[in-house]
Amino acid sequence: MKKKIVSIMLLCALVCSAAACGDNKPAQSGSTTTTTAASEAPASAASAADITAAVLAEVPINSAKDKDKDKLPDYFDGLDLDSIEDHSFYVCGSGAYPDELGVFRFKDEDSAAAAKSAAEKRIKDQLNDWSDYRPDECYKLEDAVAENSGVWLFYIVTSDNAKAKEIVKGIIK
Repeated sequence: MKKKIVSIMLLCALVCSAAACGDNKPAQSGSTTTTTAASEAPASAASAADITAAVLAEVPINSAKDKDKDKLPDYFDGLDLDSIEDHSFYVCGSGAYPDELGVFRFKDEDSAAAAKSAAEKRIKDQLNDWSDYRPDECYKLEDAVAENSGVWLFYIVTSDNAKAKEIVKGIIK
């Protein structure tokens, strides 16, 4: 009896996996049908969480901890929370590394530009703090990114800022 149950379960698993793989033909040359991955979604369709997830998949942050909107003033002086429509902000939860990643969508470009100043100040303050604590980690802050793209602000302090920026810019077009 046990063999029959196991056999049926295996058969079901096989059928399900075969069905999941069905009709995944590549687009033929000249075809207008394309599949868009989450990391290639147009900016209007991507959420801040989608963008940070794409970055963290390629450039992980040690013990990454997501921070809620109400915690942002602890990190960014002068940030207008009411102007933020969407955000995703991660820090190194252990505090052993300066790694941080933030993607913010604002109500308008002026709010995004004002927030960039807060992000630049954060980088400067962090560089000052980390130069005494862990100077070997300062390279992450020395080429950190605080950049606007329309209503978006992205803030990147990782082990590979260039790669993280490339991923974000590929999504926020």
